Amino acid sequence: MKIIYENEWDRSVVHVDIEFPYEEDYQMRMLRHNAPGFLIKVTGNGREGKSRYTFYPGNALSLERLYSTQEIKREDLESFAEQFLEMIDEIKGYLLEPDNLMLKPELVYFENGKFKFCYLPVRDPERKNTLGSMFHEMTEYFVKRLDYRDTEGILLAYRLHKETLKDNFDLRKIMEEYREEKEEINGQNRHTGIQGGIPDSAVFCSDDDERSPEKEIIYPNSVKEDSFRFRKLGKAVKKLRFGRWGRWEDLITEIDGQEAE
Repeated sequence: MKIIYENEWDRSVVHVDIEFPYEEDYQMRMLRHNAPGFLIKVTGNGREGKSRYTFYPGNALSLERLYSTQEIKREDLESFAEQFLEMIDEIKGYLLEPDNLMLKPELVYFENGKFKFCYLPVRDPERKNTLGSMFHEMTEYFVKRLDYRDTEGILLAYRLHKETLKDNFDLRKIMEEYREEKEEINGQNRHTGIQGGIPDSAVFCSDDDERSPEKEIIYPNSVKEDSFRFRKLGKAVKKLRFGRWGRWEDLITEIDGQEAE
């Protein structure tokens, strides 16, 4: 597979060249006649015994370009995961194969609050990645572009990155459990009058001798245990934020109670 980016006078297009003859099957006809909302428009043709598929993203920005100038926050991760699940439901409704998605930062686009994806309506025999492995690779990209001041974003990125390491994972279940825990924390915060999802004092002041008196929060028994649940995370994030670590793997081993190498 060869990917070529071309800027025409009135638009940008992406060509994907594959080394075997073009054959139009039901997938191409399905895409032409239905135009699923989450997929970038694609056309296909054959030449010299090879296939070329051309994608037309219009004015949408690739994630690679979008996040080259800004950091990824918790809201971005949530929106991406939720829209990704909607997209999978949509293409399955059109009898399309999810593994044929090209899930890469340079081939996922964003415009007006909506993510759009490139679907290759043929299976390249040289491609070995499944949708699950490609999604995990996307989480690795998100980790590199994280806003490390956004504690909730780190929690979600950690969960997605760790859970998608498994051979078989259920993204819908992962997000449901994340939302349930988030709502539980928010409910406790409303009960105690704490603003925000996870109190910074609970997360970033992990040791008693590091907690400044003016920032200390006294938790009632109902939430005291949960405040300590984040102590290990807080200590790890603080190291990462202030440059004492440079690797996401070190953060994960610290959160999991392991020793970083």
